[in-house]
Amino acid sequence: MRRRRTSTTRDGVVMRGACEAMCPDAEARERATRGDVHALERGARGAGEASKMVKRFARTVVAGTEDAARVRTLDACERTVDHLFGVLDDARRASANASASASANALASANAFCEDRLRAVRQDLAMQGLFADDPTACGRCCAILERMIVRAVTSEAEREADASGDDFGAAALRERQLGKTFGMLLSAYAELGFDDDGHVERVGKFVSLLLCVRLGHGTSELAGDLRRVGERTLATKDARFAMTCRAAFATGNWRRFFAIVDEASYEHACCLERHFAVARIDALRSLNCALNSTPMKLDELARVLRLDSASDAETYVKACGLTVSVDESAERTVRFRTSPFTPPNLSRPEIAAALRAANRFKSRSPATPRIERDVASVDVDIHLASLSLAR
Repeated sequence: MRRRRTSTTRDGVVMRGACEAMCPDAEARERATRGDVHALERGARGAGEASKMVKRFARTVVAGTEDAARVRTLDACERTVDHLFGVLDDARRASANASASASANALASANAFCEDRLRAVRQDLAMQGLFADDPTACGRCCAILERMIVRAVTSEAEREADASGDDFGAAALRERQLGKTFGMLLSAYAELGFDDDGHVERVGKFVSLLLCVRLGHGTSELAGDLRRVGERTLATKDARFAMTCRAAFATGNWRRFFAIVDEASYEHACCLERHFAVARIDALRSLNCALNSTPMKLDELARVLRLDSASDAETYVKACGLTVSVDESAERTVRFRTSPFTPPNLSRPEIAAALRAANRFKSRSPATPRIERDVASVDVDIHLASLSLAR
C-alpha cells in the first residue's frame, strides 16, 4: 500500500495539540459563563467539574481558535474516549434499574452527549493529520477510531433492539458520522501501509465491517474506499465473508444471506442486522411470486424469514399488504397472490420501528451472537433458490 504525504495546516506545518485535559481551559470557562454545561459534566454542587468536562464538537473552526491549547493531545484523546465509554456503560447500568420512561430519557441523553463529544475527538485527530508522520502515534489513532466504530455499530444494534422510537434525523446523522469515521480509519491505514503480514488481518476486519454496513450501496460508491486497501486485505477471511454477504444480498438469495449470518461475529451481525428488514421484505416478494394461494402457517413463514415467532412474521406480512387468516385448526396463516404485494415505506418512522421490533436479533447477548439455525420447508427453499438463480 502506497504511503501518502501527511496533511498540514494552511502554514504548511502539522499542528500538534497541547491540551492535556478532556476540555480546554478556555472552552470550559466560556461554557461555564454561558451555563452551557451538560448534566453529565456537573459535580455534586451542580457546577461544571473539571474531571467531567469534555470538549464539545464545533461544526466550523472559528478563526483564532486553532491554537494548540484548544486541541487535545493524543493522550488526552485516549483518556476522553475511555471516559465517554465509561459514561455510556454507567448510563446503561443505571437504566436497568430505572422506570421505562426515565431509563429511555437518561440513556438517550447519555448517547447524545457521548456522540457529540466523540465527534470532537475525531475532529482533534483530523486537525493533527492523524499523526501520519509518527507511525506509533498513527497506530494509536487507528486504535481510537476502531474502538469508535465497534462501539457505534453495537450501540446502534442495542438502540434498535430497544425499539424506543428513535429520532430518524439522529439516526441519519449517526450513519453519516460512522461513514466519516470509517473514512478516517482507512486514511490512517493508508498512511501506515498496513497491507502487511502484521496488520492485514486487522485491516481486513474493519474493511469487512464497512462492507457489511454499506451492504445496500452500489459497487461504484464503495470503489473509492476499496482502492485505499490492498489486494491482500481483500483476500482476508473477514473481507471474503463480507463480500459473500454482499453477493447474497445483491442477488436476492435471502436463504443464503441468513445462513451466512449464522457464521458472523457479533460486530458483523450488528452491521448486517440493519439490512434484515429489506431482506425479509424482498423474500416475501419472492414467495408471493413463486407460491400459489395455498395457506402457509405463520410459524413456518417465521422459520423461512428467520424470525423468532409467528407474531413477528405477521408484522411483516401485514406491512406488505398480504392477507392473514385463521384456518380450521385455529392456526394463523398467510395466503399469497390473493392481494397486491405492497412494499412498506421504510422511511416512515412508525413502520420502520415496528419492523425493527420484529427483527429480535439485536437484543441477543454479545456472548451468543449466532442466530439459531432453523430448517425451513424444502419446497419453499427450492422456490427461493430457483427465484434467486433466475435473477
